Amino acid sequence: MLTVYDLKNQQMLQQPNFWDLTTGFDSFRGVSFVGSFKIIENELLPRFKTIKLILGMEDNRTGQKMEQVYNVPRRVQELEAASDTFLNRISDESLQLRFTKKDLFHSKYFLLENETDFVLFNGSMNLTKQAMTKNHEMVWMYHGQKNQPADQAIYQAHRALFKSNFTEDSTDYLNRKLIDQIRGKDRQTITAVLTDEVANEVNTKVSLSKDEITAVSDDQAREKVLKPHWVKAVQAVYTPKGNKRRDQSQANENAKVLYYQAFAQAEKRVIQANDLYPKPMWTYDEDERAVLVQNTVTNQYEPLVEPELTKEDLETFIDVVDSFRTNKVRDESLQALTAFLYLMTAPMIWKIQEIYRHSNFSRSADQVPLSLVLIGRGTTGKTLLVRDYFKPFTGDTSPSVQYAEINNSNSARSERAVNFLDHYLRSKRFISPMIIDELYENFFHLKVATNAIKQWSNTITGIHNTSVFAMNHNASSKGINNLEEITKRVYYLSFEAGWLPQADQKYDYHILQNSLNDHLYRTVVYRLNQRLNHLSGDEESRLIHDYLSLTREILKEILADFGFADRLATIIDQHYDYKQDQNKTIWRMLLAENNFKNVYFTDGDDQHFTVSKAIFNDLKSNMYQNNNETLDNYFNMLPRELGIGIVQNDIGMVLNIDKFDHFIGEPLVRRYYERQHQKDHQQDALSQLIALQQKESKQRAIADQKRDQLLNELAKKQTQKSTSFFGRLFGKEK
Repeated sequence: MLTVYDLKNQQMLQQPNFWDLTTGFDSFRGVSFVGSFKIIENELLPRFKTIKLILGMEDNRTGQKMEQVYNVPRRVQELEAASDTFLNRISDESLQLRFTKKDLFHSKYFLLENETDFVLFNGSMNLTKQAMTKNHEMVWMYHGQKNQPADQAIYQAHRALFKSNFTEDSTDYLNRKLIDQIRGKDRQTITAVLTDEVANEVNTKVSLSKDEITAVSDDQAREKVLKPHWVKAVQAVYTPKGNKRRDQSQANENAKVLYYQAFAQAEKRVIQANDLYPKPMWTYDEDERAVLVQNTVTNQYEPLVEPELTKEDLETFIDVVDSFRTNKVRDESLQALTAFLYLMTAPMIWKIQEIYRHSNFSRSADQVPLSLVLIGRGTTGKTLLVRDYFKPFTGDTSPSVQYAEINNSNSARSERAVNFLDHYLRSKRFISPMIIDELYENFFHLKVATNAIKQWSNTITGIHNTSVFAMNHNASSKGINNLEEITKRVYYLSFEAGWLPQADQKYDYHILQNSLNDHLYRTVVYRLNQRLNHLSGDEESRLIHDYLSLTREILKEILADFGFADRLATIIDQHYDYKQDQNKTIWRMLLAENNFKNVYFTDGDDQHFTVSKAIFNDLKSNMYQNNNETLDNYFNMLPRELGIGIVQNDIGMVLNIDKFDHFIGEPLVRRYYERQHQKDHQQDALSQLIALQQKESKQRAIADQKRDQLLNELAKKQTQKSTSFFGRLFGKEK
């Protein structure tokens, strides 16, 4: 388990989440072995604006450096699996990957920065899931401020070390200039480009000693193990004594042929499709109108029976849903509950579609989506759901399935994935949902995928399964395909909010995961099948209006039976709408970017606010032709039935404060209104105080004037009396 010693605070952190310790930093530099580019894609890219990573070695076994240089098939596979975001970040140099020129990198250290702070990590941990969660690893951490003299020595020393390692001791693992040559190309083309690049690197950048070469090229010197194809490629380029063969051009072409052969052999070892199917499999007996579940011991299919559901089963389920409210920076419990509702409906989706086809309420069966897609950025909970929660919740004991496994890569060429899903959907047997993690981020923009989705929805009838996907959607990806022809067939759920620091989270997801079982899932599916078998007219009407309606009703009944009717009451009847959710985000970003500079209030009106059209003048990435079109589109994002929009005109729009805030999900405008009017009240109070002070000052001045006047009069009278007395006195003397 990972242990981190905090040097600054002199304390040991036991089993911390490494990524939680990186929160707040936007620059990442470091040296580490990585098992694959997946950890770069999933963890580094969403968190950091700039990344400079030197790829180290896992250990110091013979030939490691030669393998890092000459294992072209591995590089090809990594690039085929890489997303467009990954390639774009390489191209614009916000992601730079390098490897050794001469001596192996075995150190592991990381320097993270933002404008004011930095944090250093140094120790045994590599950037691998194994190292972070399972191995016994020890790392020290130092968090400092750039403007503090006491922090300068350690900060500058590590900056200098990394600069030397990065600029002098390493070279590009992937030259950004190659991206355009390999993007979207077939495997053979990518292999040819990278093989030529390796030859160039060896000639100009990478230093290979004769001992390093002969340790691989000389069969007598190297260990007696099966030759990987990269070793054969080295032997095509070098003689057993470590000298380059005379005709290097021909040697390079021979190496390419060996790499092509390696891929050809690998393609013959494709995983059998049924090895990736859920276990145990569920099917349906149409004659008996009953769900059948495979017995994992006998492999025989047996009728699904309603299990004994306990209070603890319900509590765990509720806590899982609630954790997406209490453990996150923003409430996403509605999305989590909706995902579970779809999952519990999934085995009966085919049956609900059949009801739609024969119903008198006239709604097309393609309004019932065949796929659920959980969309997120980095670690926002989508993979947690499909891998750690959905599997035990459905009783699926099979390993988590990655998109790259069903497609043999994570690239834009998705024919294999589509064929895999098509084969499973058309089996006419299985009703277990197929759960796929790490879906290619632009999958729903690919013509082969969108055509297949429409065809499945329009042509597949009878028994079939559904698909549940988890997909990363980074800022640099294409926008989500929101065309109605897709959204009515694919149900999007967005998970974008980050997690609170671990210490602030109410629930431990490890405990939740270990406590989940399939009792609730089996109960709901069993009862849903019974209800669909004996559907009343009212139930059919509700089902046609909302294909999840019966599942909601069954779950509410179960919650009420166990005394939990109020636990999910605020969200269980809500209908999640991805478009509306994205509109909320767009409006939040608009106001945040503008900082309320073009938001106004009318004196005496605490119910409405005005958004000026000028707010769109500096709008980044404005997709509309002009401000009038932008104004129209933003106004139309607000649901009319909520009564948010009061009026729209040539200069802007007037909106209801509280209804807008209810739509957004937080008192955004109301808080701003109160802040503004608090300033006004403070200004009024100050003005009143000044006026009072001035009044009091004026009154004091008048009082002082009267007092002075009275004293003057008294003094004058006293003078007059004195003069009269002495006058009379001296007058007599005269």
